[in-house]
Formats: sequence, C-alpha cells, structure tokens
Amino acid sequence: MGDSSVRKLKPVLVTRDNQESERRDVVGHVIAVNPDGKAVFVDEAGEETVLGISRRIDRCWLKAAVVLAPVRAVASHLGADGWTWLSDVLPAPEHEALDEHFRVDAKTIELSASESIRIHAGKSIVTVTAAGEVTVRGRNITSRASNLNRVRGGVVKIN
Repeated sequence: MGDSSVRKLKPVLVTRDNQESERRDVVGHVIAVNPDGKAVFVDEAGEETVLGISRRIDRCWLKAAVVLAPVRAVASHLGADGWTWLSDVLPAPEHEALDEHFRVDAKTIELSASESIRIHAGKSIVTVTAAGEVTVRGRNITSRASNLNRVRGGVVKIN
C-alpha cells in the first residue's frame, strides 16, 4: 500500500478554544464504511483504525466507492487528548464510475433560480419559470392518483 512518491506530512499547529494543539495528518486508505457510519482506515504501516467521517465527505459515495476499490484518504489527529477523524478522500480513476449517478436523500430538497429551472432526461423536459409557468414535455405523460386527480385552471384546454 505504501507509495514512495508520497511525502511525509508535517504536523500543523491549530488553535482551538484559545489553546494550541498539534494536528497530525496520516495518509492511508479507507477499506470499508461500518453500519454505524464510521470509516475503517488503514494507514501506510498497515494499522487499522475506525474513524468518524468529516461532514464534508459524502458517506453514501464513500460506501459505494470502497466496494469498487479502497479509497486513498487522509486522517487527521488533533492533540494528545484530541480526536481523530477522516478529513479528506482522494478518489482514484476506478471510482469515476460513481460520477455517472447522483443521488440525494433528504426530507426536503430546494432548488432556487432567478429565471428558470430546467430538467432534461433524453427527449423529456420539465421547465419551471419565475413567471409561474410549468411546462412538461415528453413522448408520453402519465398522471395518476390513488384518489382524486383534479385538473384546474382559468381555462382548461384539452387537444
């Protein structure tokens, strides 16, 4: 796993709560993500550690990426009585396949635009404008409801 081209990372002094601590970064690989959402990290010496993951790292992506190949990463340790966490991931070419799909799981997803939002998928297009117009175009459009399916408007024109 060692890479002779990787230089040793120097400790950095970090100020936290008006106290200086030494932050050490360690290069290694993530080989798994546990069900509890923590990363299994193996450093260049082969030592395995379970680490919390920085909020800026997408856990879903990381979980999918380690299935393809171990993910090169940096773990950071803050001070003697501090904590250690996975701070950065460095995707390899074998992880590019994951860039073809994008998934978001959330209670609410909000998109904002000053003029319009347009969603394309092949020959289908959904456009929403700031003026209040919504256009749905596609080869076939289906509207279904398990209860009432209502079409309302100042004027409703069919064909």
